[in-house]
Amino acid sequence: MQIFAIISISFSFSGLVFAASPTGNAVAGKLLEYSLVKSFPAEELKAFFKKHHIPKVVLPVNVGLNVYEVIYSTTYADNSVVKASGLAYVPMYTNKEIPVMIYNHGTEICRDRSCSFEGEQSICLAFAADGYIVLTPDYMGLGKGERTQLYLNARAESVASVDMLIATEELLPQLNVKTSKQLFVTGYSQGGHAAMATTRLLQQQYAQRFPITASAPMSGPYNISQTVWDGRAGKYDYPVFFFLLLQSYYESIGKPGQIVEALNSPYDTLIPPLMDGNYNIDDIDKLLPDTIFKTAKASYLHQFETDSTFGFRKYLKENNVFDWKPEMPMQLCYCNGDEEVNYLNSITAYNTMVKNGSKSVELWRAGKKFGHENCALFAVIYTKMFFDGFRDGHPGNHGPAFKRLLLQIGKLAVKAR
Repeated sequence: MQIFAIISISFSFSGLVFAASPTGNAVAGKLLEYSLVKSFPAEELKAFFKKHHIPKVVLPVNVGLNVYEVIYSTTYADNSVVKASGLAYVPMYTNKEIPVMIYNHGTEICRDRSCSFEGEQSICLAFAADGYIVLTPDYMGLGKGERTQLYLNARAESVASVDMLIATEELLPQLNVKTSKQLFVTGYSQGGHAAMATTRLLQQQYAQRFPITASAPMSGPYNISQTVWDGRAGKYDYPVFFFLLLQSYYESIGKPGQIVEALNSPYDTLIPPLMDGNYNIDDIDKLLPDTIFKTAKASYLHQFETDSTFGFRKYLKENNVFDWKPEMPMQLCYCNGDEEVNYLNSITAYNTMVKNGSKSVELWRAGKKFGHENCALFAVIYTKMFFDGFRDGHPGNHGPAFKRLLLQIGKLAVKAR
């Protein structure tokens, strides 16, 4: 009953239809082009869900949808305007105002973004089939975007998301699609960090233009500096994440080649060439020790541990996203057994936000013993019920009692496996 098994979608592609779009000057948030990737009639989705025993009470299909690839402009760390990409899942409603949801995806390292509609793409598909316009940015440097990925860089994640939202504001009238003015933001894992950063940016700089109806970051490393500090000497199954952070830091300061100053031999020559977006996480992880800072030079680690003004340490702190005051309803989903993202990130975020005066943030434990992957399934469903309450005119409603009962039964089934 994992998320990838429950809502794994695999359809053949239709022919790509390219539509012209205005270009204009080099400004961020400009729609550059878009193309139809795939159309999903409602009956096709219903048949698929039925075939895979997905109860419509959990993931109803109320409408068919079109999936578009969107190419737009955004701003890189050096303030240059670059190209970025993402997918927009658009319900086939006519003459109906539709809410918009930004979904920020989890960690990806390969530049090429497939359109298999599996995994997190199937999450977007499920929301759209129940009447949400879903925007999922690739982030900078991934998909068809330019430059290098800036991993867990709060500014890069949020700017890419907001600029896609702005570009889509230009796109939807061309598709004869109307929005309801409701806006939701969510994401899981790295996407939880990105969702938090995006929510903060929208509140601080776009509150009048894009007021957020509700936000639901899920299992994100919001306190990234503490997460790295606590895990620097411990075993970790995904040491490549450390390299992604180092690459993000040196790229953001305009000195990408300087990453070698941080690394021991042979990692200083072995790993950087593999970080070009053409290799997957497993390819790189198998070359690394299971304790991430064993790859760092002793002198680098010493500076990191003893000097609070050390560049990489400051960079991590600058990209924390928990210390602010949300003014919109926010639900923080987490699982205690998460082995990839420590659940204390969610606890810390909640406690800090309440201390800062927020009265609209709540914690929601999706599971006690679930690991990162199983947690995703339940966090997504709890998030959908949270959003549905606002969409359907029942804000603060966490879903009908019978749906919550079904989730409890589902949890027992996962634990019994």
